Amino acid sequence: MSLATVGEEVDQQSLSELLANARKNVKLIEDHDARTSQQYKDLIIESILSLERLSVLVATLHLFSNNETIDDVSTETIKFMIVNAYQGFVHQQHYDFENRKAHILAAKEYYKDFHHLCQLYGQAKKADFDLNRTNHPVNQSNRVEKIQKYQDKKKLETKLEEMEKRPHVEEEVQREIYLSQIKLWVMKAEEELYNINSEIPMLEHMEKIRGGQVKQKPIIRPKVMKPFILVKSELQKQVFGAGYPSLPTMTLDDFYEQEMKRMVEE
Repeated sequence: MSLATVGEEVDQQSLSELLANARKNVKLIEDHDARTSQQYKDLIIESILSLERLSVLVATLHLFSNNETIDDVSTETIKFMIVNAYQGFVHQQHYDFENRKAHILAAKEYYKDFHHLCQLYGQAKKADFDLNRTNHPVNQSNRVEKIQKYQDKKKLETKLEEMEKRPHVEEEVQREIYLSQIKLWVMKAEEELYNINSEIPMLEHMEKIRGGQVKQKPIIRPKVMKPFILVKSELQKQVFGAGYPSLPTMTLDDFYEQEMKRMVEE
């Protein structure tokens, strides 16, 4: 659907301004280095409210349809496909400890909606977005996969930077910019989903601790070994012992014997 068919209440310019402001805020959040500051918290709240308004308008105007392909969507409308991705990101960056789980779960839902929309238009693959998948144990096959995805992401970021620097672009190039932005956020959403799925169990465990359902395990501090000189033989023990009277000396046999005794006791 084209924005040209939208009623007079909300025009293309007001929607585009909301999206431009959202993109600016996302960039500010990404680059912010004081995430406990009040300024950062205010930025997060402002972004959540602004994106919620934009999301409602996009949904109300029925800009996207199950019966369309990406070629049927106008260039001026394509850019709004990214709204749910921004919502997921902003909620994920909300570090209010008391409400952290709620924001993380909200982020997961927004990423899911974004990815689903991208799947409908052939811009994402369902197989790459497992809602319950966490980070895999490191092995050779997924190490290669992660490296490849990282390289693809960096190439796309470089390509986008070059295109976005152009002062004036034709519609065809502008369309490519929007589609590249969507593709980049598909990669980010897939990546962040793993982090979210890994964080949720930790948050649930903390909830149980606060609620007294489980006891927090005491921190076991390792025993600090006193410094000593390790030597190979009794002869070296006598020599080094004489040179460093303040430090005890120990032969390799003595050391191994003590280590075995300690392990048996533990």
